[in-house]
Amino acid sequence: MKNNNFKKTLIAGSLLAALYVTPTLAADNFSGSIKGHVIAGANATVTIKHNEKGIVRTVTADDKGEYSLRKLPVGEYTLTISKLGFEPEIIENLLVTLGGQELSSQLRTGSDVEVISVTGTRQALVDMSTSTSGIVITAQDMARLPIDTSFNSVVLLAPSANATSGSNFGRSPNIGGSSSAENGYYLNGVNITNIRTGLGVVDIPFAAVNQTAVLTGGIAPEFGNALGGIVNAVTKSGTNEFEFGVLLRHDNESLRSRHNDILNRDGSVSNNLSGDKSDFTRVSLTASGPIIKDTLFFYAMYAPQEDSYWNAGTSTVSVGKETSDRYMGKVDWYINDEHSLEFTYINFENEDEWDTHAYDIDKHQKLAQTGKGKATDGGSVAGIKYTGLLSDNVSLDVIAGRVTEIDESDADNDLPGVWSRWGSKTGQSISQHSSSTVTDSEFTRDQLRADLMWDLDEHQLKFGFDFYDTHVDYTSIQNGTGEGGTGSRGWWDLLVATEGNAAVVGVDAGENYIKQRIRNDFSDSHVKSQAFYVQDSWQATDNLVLNLGVRLENFSNELSTGSAYAEVKNQIAPRLQAMYDLTGDGSSKVFATFGRYFQPISANMNITQGGSRHDEHWYFAADQVDADGQAVLGADGSPSRGAQTGYLLAQDSALVSPTSVAHNDLDAMYSDEITLGFETEVFDGDMKASVRLIHRELKSSIEDADLGQVIGDWYEAQGLSRGGSWVVFNPGEGLNVKGDFNSDGNVDHIVLSAEEMGMPEPKREYAAMEFTLKGKATEDLFIDATYTWSHLWGNTAGLVNQNDNQADPGWTVSYDYAGLQDHATGNLPSDRRHVFKLNGYYNLTDDLVLGLVSSMSTGTPINYMGIHPGGVDSCAPGKPWADCPSRTERGNGSAFYDEDGNPRPRGSAGTTEFFTNMDMSLTYTMEMNGNPLQFKGIVYNLFNSDTAVGVNHTGTIGDGTVHNPNWRRATSLQSHRYVSLSVSYQF
Repeated sequence: MKNNNFKKTLIAGSLLAALYVTPTLAADNFSGSIKGHVIAGANATVTIKHNEKGIVRTVTADDKGEYSLRKLPVGEYTLTISKLGFEPEIIENLLVTLGGQELSSQLRTGSDVEVISVTGTRQALVDMSTSTSGIVITAQDMARLPIDTSFNSVVLLAPSANATSGSNFGRSPNIGGSSSAENGYYLNGVNITNIRTGLGVVDIPFAAVNQTAVLTGGIAPEFGNALGGIVNAVTKSGTNEFEFGVLLRHDNESLRSRHNDILNRDGSVSNNLSGDKSDFTRVSLTASGPIIKDTLFFYAMYAPQEDSYWNAGTSTVSVGKETSDRYMGKVDWYINDEHSLEFTYINFENEDEWDTHAYDIDKHQKLAQTGKGKATDGGSVAGIKYTGLLSDNVSLDVIAGRVTEIDESDADNDLPGVWSRWGSKTGQSISQHSSSTVTDSEFTRDQLRADLMWDLDEHQLKFGFDFYDTHVDYTSIQNGTGEGGTGSRGWWDLLVATEGNAAVVGVDAGENYIKQRIRNDFSDSHVKSQAFYVQDSWQATDNLVLNLGVRLENFSNELSTGSAYAEVKNQIAPRLQAMYDLTGDGSSKVFATFGRYFQPISANMNITQGGSRHDEHWYFAADQVDADGQAVLGADGSPSRGAQTGYLLAQDSALVSPTSVAHNDLDAMYSDEITLGFETEVFDGDMKASVRLIHRELKSSIEDADLGQVIGDWYEAQGLSRGGSWVVFNPGEGLNVKGDFNSDGNVDHIVLSAEEMGMPEPKREYAAMEFTLKGKATEDLFIDATYTWSHLWGNTAGLVNQNDNQADPGWTVSYDYAGLQDHATGNLPSDRRHVFKLNGYYNLTDDLVLGLVSSMSTGTPINYMGIHPGGVDSCAPGKPWADCPSRTERGNGSAFYDEDGNPRPRGSAGTTEFFTNMDMSLTYTMEMNGNPLQFKGIVYNLFNSDTAVGVNHTGTIGDGTVHNPNWRRATSLQSHRYVSLSVSYQF
């Protein structure tokens, strides 16, 4: 008897170990998949049925009881495993999400039940097939949690994602130390990343999104063109039941708690926050159902919204209304069990119209109307996806799409923008312009990709390619009338001359002067990229899985003539993962990854560098001033000015040659990532805990620079007149360009070494430790808690720079002149040393759910910036940049020095305040006529915290020898508390 019990124990133990050994399966990023292993399941029949669509797939397990189901539409399924002589195993309400699920099952007979203690099917929390990190948020999660309906809000739930401060960034997140313009966004396989800037995503109706996967590290080779993270989403689709729905959301101004104004040190208002107002309303109407039951389905959404607002400044207020008519349609055709097609079309149009009024800031009262303005943006997304199961082992996805974005701004009046740095003003507008720039642009991205998967015994192979062709059609001009030097057209700045720029502007150091700038931009050009990848997911041993992948990428940016000014070929990006099952039962793993990621040159550079740009600066002496010491504005809106004192043609690229715009041997911008990690099930398998170590390093960067200094020196060495230009190059390397830079009619071949260039190598490193605990703490409580320690340091933030709110990818000031890199190595703008996030929900009753999204983090670095002193560091005699153009062209707030000329290295002035935020929701669901009626209220920033998320980094004013009293003053605060109320009904 004893021996029999011992034997039973051995049998149970061996089956328990075998229960969790499942075959590896390469992740299916654009649909769902299931892999499984069935004890006693050799040649068992596995059938899966979509609960809502009725789609049925059937496969036969192999002689080891292993099976896989690919290309499954996301959603809930019923899975049945059957075999002659065994009781069938039925798994109901199995949720299939993007990527894939692992299942372990056991077939049993009546006599087996008392012998085998482990029965049934189990869905693994620890995925043994991949070490890609990230989260998946479903529509059900969105209903339970206090999340705004936007990709940005979903991304910020991920542990290594943080919001970027600055009004020009729109809360676009940065992931893993990369800038917020270095992420990629996909919807139904179509790349929907913002085309011009890469900052976030096109403005689709997010309520139509079904699931969103945020991939933050260890990313597979089918994704490229991004250094940060990948956001991959699929939309909702129709089912076998006709369903209709309405959702009404309203954010009322009376339920907002406005922050106090941001004041200058002298008590004057810098940022008027208390005078703003906003009422937001959105209606989402949906209809879906079968066109042909079990075969052809449709889903449609119409989601108009309106935002009525007051945007109050210190002397003007814009009173307007932004309306958006957004709609979406999707058709899914399951031709048969092996082949399907899906069609997606989304239109998003936004129109903003406003009246501009003079404004009494003390009374928060609008005065006489001074103008009107109108801007239109938006676009469309169109995509088609074919999915085919070509055999039992081979599957194929083919995706084609087009994304279009338009951006048109007009001005109702002819008043130009005027900004002042005279007296206590620090770049504030003193004009009543409706718009400072008039633009007309259209960006179109055509794309095609194919992904082939081939399952072998121990190997799952993936092959694919993607192709993008982005068309840039852009024009812009400053508002105003007339020409430069005589008319009002332009950007006008009231400035103070410094010793460094006095000669250029034509007045003595310390004197006030006026700058008029007119910049005409035009581009009709293309950006193209092609990539190929392959990956082998190899079950090397029972416990070890290796994902061995590589991606080959090519990029090119063209001028309006069609010639490529920047071309980078054959960039090899290995993507390697190793996962080891520590216990043999699938409950714990250790993993390691290595990945190389390339970032193409932004489409924005086709405007700023590869376009036809004519940029002129006129300088004038000061003239009449008002009681506040500011220039009197004339009837045409331009400032009163004296005689012209100087002129600068900053750029004239109407007839540039492709070899003169960029270094002819340009290397791609790329970074390497290494991760190590451990993940395990805890608390009886209801939760998982993990730790991940991350190191990312920028290996090469692409920047723009005004190389007039070093190119001019080359001309002088040849005995020729000086010349120079703005050039795209790789910092830390030499230069190879061909062009007529001194306008003498001859094309010159200029070759400079890295030493002659005098530019330091780019540096951006990110090191982090992530700790997570996620899962059901109880049957009613779900918790997702993360703590991240990280350090981000270097001398370049990447494509964009939040310190100066410059959301202009590839065109930041960091490498404009060598002097701007002196003492520029330190803690970078997005460095947050400690971040804690706690998200989750609690089922108070079956119908009432409490949701929470919260975060706490340390502040971001503060700089003390001034004017580069002459004769030191990069400006020392004998150095390539001895003439120190950074002093004349960038002035205050650009170099890491104080008013005494002493170095103030990047990030050495402390950090902003500790940041806390808590959002809370309450969701109540009831039945009305047998259908769900849901009420939801969300309070954002529950405690109305007003921590500064941006500060003034400019340490000096005037000629650079005077301390700026407004240094460290807040420039932006976290969003005020507001309440969003919604009600939805499905029938």
